[in-house]
Amino acid sequence: MFICTISVFHKYGKQILDEMLQPLQLDWRSMVVLLVVDQVPGISQGRLIPFLQTDKANVAKLLKEMEEKDLLERKEEEGDHRIKNCHLTVKSSSILPELREIMSIWENQCFSGLTETEKEVFLKASRQIGYNLTGYWEL
Repeated sequence: MFICTISVFHKYGKQILDEMLQPLQLDWRSMVVLLVVDQVPGISQGRLIPFLQTDKANVAKLLKEMEEKDLLERKEEEGDHRIKNCHLTVKSSSILPELREIMSIWENQCFSGLTETEKEVFLKASRQIGYNLTGYWEL
């Protein structure tokens, strides 16, 4: 069943990634935050929720912990102090190359044994399934 495949990918993929991130004292959620904030500097903490598969309160807790570790800086948005925008710190910026390397190794491990064509087919199918599940397809 497809749902079982998704569950296995999700569970074991995160476990392996957490093991690889352990020397940096990070987990997959912190890594995702850092990589997204690097791509979208100043992203609001609310926009991080879909990337982390959890609720607003848990995202706020994670970001607070990252702030305490000097991995993230949150600044209130001018004009609306309810919105907090996220920025990398010098410390987190310095570990980004290592995070990207870990992600590359992890992805290579995930795709091990697949040809480039098979990998392309998988990625295309994954994009389509993601598109289908988000509710943005035309009937």
